[in-house]
Amino acid sequence: MRDLLARGENLPTLPTVVFQLHRVLDDERAGARDVGAIIERDPSLTIRLLRAANSAAFARPGQRIGSVQSAVAMLGVNQVRAVCIALAVVKAFGQRRGGLDHTAFWVHAAAVGMLARRLWDRFGDDPDISADDVYVAGLLHDTGLLVIEQHFPREFAEVLAERAANGGRLWQVEEEHLGMDHGAVGGLLIGRWGLPPYLAEAVTNHHHPHQADEKLQGLCRVVQAAEVLCTDGGVGLAEEGSADCSPFDVLTELGADEGTIEEIEAELPTLSEKARQFLA
Repeated sequence: MRDLLARGENLPTLPTVVFQLHRVLDDERAGARDVGAIIERDPSLTIRLLRAANSAAFARPGQRIGSVQSAVAMLGVNQVRAVCIALAVVKAFGQRRGGLDHTAFWVHAAAVGMLARRLWDRFGDDPDISADDVYVAGLLHDTGLLVIEQHFPREFAEVLAERAANGGRLWQVEEEHLGMDHGAVGGLLIGRWGLPPYLAEAVTNHHHPHQADEKLQGLCRVVQAAEVLCTDGGVGLAEEGSADCSPFDVLTELGADEGTIEEIEAELPTLSEKARQFLA
């Protein structure tokens, strides 16, 4: 599997606009107008960005964003880039069906991204990584599942059957049957896309942050915490109470007190609805 992934045969690709956005944001002379101009070259992305910007996930009550330039001004260039990456990834995988409910999958992914961003704002430990970058890491955390489902359907069916029959953590069953888990698969894909290495590291190690580069373990713990909370809460493609570990434990490790944990858990239904609206 690793060799096939390394060759990149038939793997989904991201549109040129994503890489153009990365380049322009690395240019200190570039501004919001330059970012907007790049997005406007892609009519499909423009429509989807405006729809997302006007969803409950981003827009304020009563607010209406009618142009890309308004979206950039309101959300900021980094958040617009993050949203564009999210929309491009969803489109790249298309609507092919296998063993997964793709609508529920992306609701879960978007909710994890939103929650990871919030947790980073509160508990983040690296000023060089923005909350918008963490949102992307959260949204991409399970993309390896889609790669396995779409490119290794027989093996994926075996993994699901084994887990249904004998239980266990999905990533462990994957390692036993495939030699690597969906986190590692997703990390390889993100590396091929040329996205920042810390995103690949966060996706690769979202189930085992202690294996990540020491500088990036905080990022991996935040993505893990967001994933555990959304899984335990049954958000999207998740069975309520089926998380790998206790939400209380992972949040306590981040430094959250009991009141904060209860507050975050109470917001999960709202977060789920915002994720659905973002993807509508």
